[in-house]
This record gives sequence, C-alpha cells and structure tokens, in this order.
Amino acid sequence: MRHVKNHKISYALLFLCIMCILSACSKNVVFLGGGSMEPVAVLDYELPASVPSVMADVRGYSAASEKYVILRLSPEAGVPEHFSIRDMSQGRIIYEGAFENSKMGDSLIKASFSDLKTEGTYRVECDIYGCSEEFVISGTLFEDFSKSYGNQVIESCRDLSADPETVLDYLQAYEWFEKEDEQDPSDSIVSGAPEALTVVRDWISGRDYQGSEGNDAVQYATILAKFSFLYKDYDSSLATECLQKASSIYSQSGNVIRSDAVSFRALTELYRASGEYSYYNEIMEYKDSFRTNDSYLEDGYMYGAMTYIVTRQSIDKELCDLLVGRILADAQDINNRRREIVNPVSSGISGDAEMRDHIRKLMCANYILRGYEYNMTIQQMFHYLSGLNVESTVFEPDSRSAGLYYLICDYLAELEESGML
Repeated sequence: MRHVKNHKISYALLFLCIMCILSACSKNVVFLGGGSMEPVAVLDYELPASVPSVMADVRGYSAASEKYVILRLSPEAGVPEHFSIRDMSQGRIIYEGAFENSKMGDSLIKASFSDLKTEGTYRVECDIYGCSEEFVISGTLFEDFSKSYGNQVIESCRDLSADPETVLDYLQAYEWFEKEDEQDPSDSIVSGAPEALTVVRDWISGRDYQGSEGNDAVQYATILAKFSFLYKDYDSSLATECLQKASSIYSQSGNVIRSDAVSFRALTELYRASGEYSYYNEIMEYKDSFRTNDSYLEDGYMYGAMTYIVTRQSIDKELCDLLVGRILADAQDINNRRREIVNPVSSGISGDAEMRDHIRKLMCANYILRGYEYNMTIQQMFHYLSGLNVESTVFEPDSRSAGLYYLICDYLAELEESGML
C-alpha cells in the first residue's frame, strides 16, 4: 500500500507543477473565440530570409567558360581553405579545390572551378558555410537561353503584347547575328523569310501606331525603317511601304531636327534605308553635341551610332570617328570599374536595369572591336544578374526587357559556339 501511496503523491505534485506552468504561460497566449480554450502563440517577429553564404550563378555556367562561386565570410566562422563540388545526379563529391586569395574585400573570397567541364547538375559545398544553390553546367547554356527568350519575344509579338523596345532589341539581335531561322510553316505570304522577321511583320500589321505622338511615334518610325531595311530582300514592295510609313510618321511626329536620342536613332535607320539627304542633314545637327558632351551615350544614341557606322550611304567621317570613340570610351570606363560593378555585396550600380545598360554598351563596343576582356566582363555581369549578388536574386526579364535578354544571350551564344567564352 505504501508503494501506491507514493505514486499518488507524485501524481499530485506533477499536476500542481503543470498547473503552475500553464498559469505562468497564460500571459503569452491568446484563445480562440466561441468558448474554445486552444492556445494560439503570438509571433511578433519575422523569420530572416535564407540567403546562402556560398553564392553561385543559379542559371548555370557554359561548359568552356570561366566558372566560379563567391563565399560571403562571417567574422565568427573564419576562412575555410577548401571547397568541394557535388554531382547531384550521382550524389557524390567529384571535384575539390582551394579558395583564392581575396581580391574582393575582407568579406568575400572566390572559388574557381573552370576546369570542370562535364555537363550535369552540381552544387558547391564547404565547411561551416554549407552549400550553394544547385546549378547546371552545359555546353549549350546560352544557346538554350537564347531560344527560350526568343520564343518569349515571338509569342509576345504574335499576341501583340510586345512593346516597341522589345521589338527593336529583337530586330537588333537578328541584324547583328544573322539569324537563319526556318520559315514559319503558317506563313504563306513570303517564301523564305525568317521567322524573326515574319513575326515582326505581323506585329507591325496588327498594331495601331497611326495615332501615336512624340517619342512613341518616333519609335514606331524606327521599327518600320529598320524592318524595311532587313526585309527588302524578301518582299521589296512591303519593305518600301513600311519605309514610306516610317517617313510619314516621323515627319508628323514633331520631332524633326530635335536633338534627342530617340530621334537620332530613327534618323540613322531612315537614312540607311532610304539614302535621303534630308535625314543626313538632320543627323549632322548632332555633331556639335557629340564633340562637347562627354557623358555616357544613351541607348538611342548608341544604337543609332551603330547603324550609322555600318550604313552603306555616304557618311561624315568626323562624326563616325566621334561616335566610335565615344562608344569605346564608355565601354572602357565601364570595364575599368568591373570589379566594383560586379561586387556582389557592394556593387556600384543602382539596380539590374543599370547592369543591363552596361552590358549593352560593352556589346556595342565589342561589335566594333572584338576583345576578350570585354567578353569576360559581360559574362561576369550576366553572372551578377543570375544569382551572384548579395540577395542571390535571379533577375528575370519583364515585358520591357525580354528582347534585351534575348540580345544578350544571343551574343553570348555566338561566343559559346565559337569557343570565345
């Protein structure tokens, strides 16, 4: 009986302890209405976002290109000497290496694994800091991205949702890289025309640009003139009709002899496609501005300059030299600041749009003067947009930048194919 009595006393003490605990906790819980006594915890804090310390390009790496990850150091954790790479399909470590001496500041160190070229899905691991996000290595990485973004632009052209900037970037990519897409099987109007041009033709025919004013009208004139120049070998009558519309829209836009980047680009496209001297004279109105203004070229000036440089019409050599010099100077300035710009923690840019503009300028400079150094900088900037930034954010194109992503990936795909990455 004594044994039973001791258990009764123990149960009583346990019950009293539980009641005391519940009483003490009652100030920290709330109860549901309707007579329910179920406690609901009050959470007055937010869970911190999980950002990996081992930062990788989440989009992946081209097999033959430079490949690296960046480790964000913690003062308490110390500096690891080695890293390893796990093949996710095999579930085993297939590569090991050492971190480089820091050249990016005290808080960052870099790990290169450029000699790993085998296609697959991987992640980087290291002591204390854990692992990176998974990424792929592929021999056709940028070609695949180019096709994906190109299809995105094509669909937006077909449903007429593509904005003029996207269409211009899409046409620029076609012009620069001489796309040889197969003819759209549904196209019965023109034989042999590449899909890149037929979708823009259909976008032009489906859009109502007659009521546009100001810069919007000038941008439509630019598209029509550029399309006319690229399409003339497939349907000269339609190309002529588009050029006439471009000339009419531009002359009615109120932008005649107006010194801005949008008009300059339109003028260079109109002059290249038509050879009319009136456009030449308007282009010459910009010469003094290019002589005296040493600020970065805006996109319209930059692309207009590229069109002017390659036109087969008569050109002013001094203006051509000024434009080439400005493009190369802007690109060299950006390249000189490369380490600052692509630093994932303290990047010297104000956002992804500025990074894309830097890539634009470097692509234009490289189109004039091919340089391995610029290729490397463009890749590093694309890595930044693909996860090698402080938030490990992968920037995806919005409705106004899909064409530019296509242009960038088309450019990198050409380098990838030619072994220049």
